[in-house]
Amino acid sequence: MTNVKWTFPDQASGLTDYHSIPTEKALDSELETFVREVLQNANDQGLPNDDPVKVTFEFNRLTGDDLKDYLEALEWTGQTDPPANLEWHVERAIDNEQARDPGLKRFIDSFDGEELLVLTVHDENTTGLVGKEDDSSQPYGALVKDFGGSEKLDSSSGGSHGVGKTVLWAFSSISTVLFNSTPRDTPSAEREPPRLIGRSILPAHEHEDADRTYTNHGWFGYDDDSEIDRLGRPPSLWGREDTVSELAETLQVERPNEETGTSIGVVGFRIPGEDMHPDPEDLSEKFRHAAVKHFWPAISRGDLEIRIRTPDGAEEVADWDDAPGVRPFVECYSQLFDVDSDELEGPGSVAKTSVDITVPEESEGVIDTPDPEYKTTVDLLIRQLNPTDTEEFDESDDTDLSKNRVARLRGAQMIVDYVDKSSVADRGDDFVGVLVCGEAQSPNGDTPTPEQRAVEKFLKRSEPTQHDDWQGSKNDYLKKHYRGTIVKEIAALEGERLERALAEVVQEDIESGDEVPDMDDVAPIMGGRTNDDESKGGGPVMDWNVEPETWFDDENWSFYGKGGPIDEEHGPWSVTITIDRLDVDESSSDSIPVQSVKPLSPGVEMKYNGSSVTLKVDESIDEIEFEGSSEEVVDGIGDVREAFEVGAITEARLDVSAEIETEGDS
Repeated sequence: MTNVKWTFPDQASGLTDYHSIPTEKALDSELETFVREVLQNANDQGLPNDDPVKVTFEFNRLTGDDLKDYLEALEWTGQTDPPANLEWHVERAIDNEQARDPGLKRFIDSFDGEELLVLTVHDENTTGLVGKEDDSSQPYGALVKDFGGSEKLDSSSGGSHGVGKTVLWAFSSISTVLFNSTPRDTPSAEREPPRLIGRSILPAHEHEDADRTYTNHGWFGYDDDSEIDRLGRPPSLWGREDTVSELAETLQVERPNEETGTSIGVVGFRIPGEDMHPDPEDLSEKFRHAAVKHFWPAISRGDLEIRIRTPDGAEEVADWDDAPGVRPFVECYSQLFDVDSDELEGPGSVAKTSVDITVPEESEGVIDTPDPEYKTTVDLLIRQLNPTDTEEFDESDDTDLSKNRVARLRGAQMIVDYVDKSSVADRGDDFVGVLVCGEAQSPNGDTPTPEQRAVEKFLKRSEPTQHDDWQGSKNDYLKKHYRGTIVKEIAALEGERLERALAEVVQEDIESGDEVPDMDDVAPIMGGRTNDDESKGGGPVMDWNVEPETWFDDENWSFYGKGGPIDEEHGPWSVTITIDRLDVDESSSDSIPVQSVKPLSPGVEMKYNGSSVTLKVDESIDEIEFEGSSEEVVDGIGDVREAFEVGAITEARLDVSAEIETEGDS
């Protein structure tokens, strides 16, 4: 019998409302987020060899004697004076009036001891839980001990905030996770694998007699008084005795083989806010889709293998059939180091071009040896679609996996996001693109250049907690690490510079005097414009929640937009809206008068300036929303298609310029 126990340390300051795990505010509760974060954490811990990281999601639905043995091994019930069983702490935590957790109550109310779903995530060819009990610089400290910290010093790793792993607790019905690991190194010769430990994160809670208060962090480990006194909680169990391996097996976290890595058990797996008893077969399909959608770069390079095992013993490997819409992107990415043409030669062909980026110099005082400024480029691969690609998008039934999207990635080999660039294809071929940045631009086995490393760090630091975007605006973490232009350079990889690079490859050249294309091929040029002319000392000044756009509505042009200044320390500001009439060569000829504007935000002063209109607000307003329309373009127009074809109506562009007073202006 192995001596184990649960310990929730005393909280001398009494009951508090602080109980939540960072996930609750930093991450959403989508299943895709869970899969992304778990795979990213495993992939980041891959050993430096040519073998892939292997990850297996194993669902076990425990019933009968298996469940009875599991609950006994987990110390679900048992000693109550002093309390050392998990059920007691969960029930007391529900009574915390200041920090109610409805998920816990739903579990306690519905759990009858008849069935429990456990998800175990096995990773192989990874470092495992290396590190001493009190060491925060190693994987053990980062994954088990310290929330909000990250030991991932490699610039190409996926995480930098250290909260991604907390999805493990968020998807447990009782916020409890078990770890069993075969680490690459042990803290001492006396320590032999496996290493077993558990953690539970509950609302802080009180004893029935109200004479003791417990923190929200519970530990399941070795019942050793001297170590508990030293650490304030139980330490890991080590496998010098077979009983530790037997305990791990009963708790469904036994290692699949002798390879280094970790098996992580999510007790009572559920999707937050949804059914407490999800169907594992249905989950298997969703897991495989999410894994392929976000990690096809790593899978295609042979760096990552993913399997899903369901309670009936079936095991399936995640492959392209689970998300067919990734195939056009994979085909595109596969030619990163092979194609050198910047022109498309027909359906299925791939072209390669680049997007400029300037990485600002790193800040002295924050970084010991700061990098200088780097002016460099990232790679953009573009594939002209063929009919088969469209069928695969339809099969995926996923809006991200569709035509005219650009998948963006860096060295972590995980797709950050898919950005919609349909507007670029209005005058050209349908396409997919892959924007390859930082260390991903370097062939496997090659040492990245200083420029690639600089881009990698810059983009990694720009990612929010969920690593699903590159954000320059309102990013204090990025501002702390760099001096110079930040927002504009980050925005360039999604906005104007990316669109210009795409347009040069996919759009048709239209010379002045050409016949106006059929209306099916014509769409009004939409979108806003900011005063980003560097020659005038400008740069992007507006952060658009909804990019300004215009569209033809029977008799006139309508428009809509929502946004505010990027600079949080702004003074009074204004935007001026103009609708430009465009010639066939897309040059502006004159303006179409704005007839009406309806500010949808309070505090907006409106002024008509002939054909344009200005919306002005004071410094207390950070964002405005507006809609409006032009005067009638053609009276009694009749057939709109015919009017476009004969040139009675031409295209239009919404021009939104901003003037923002700053502290230096006053």
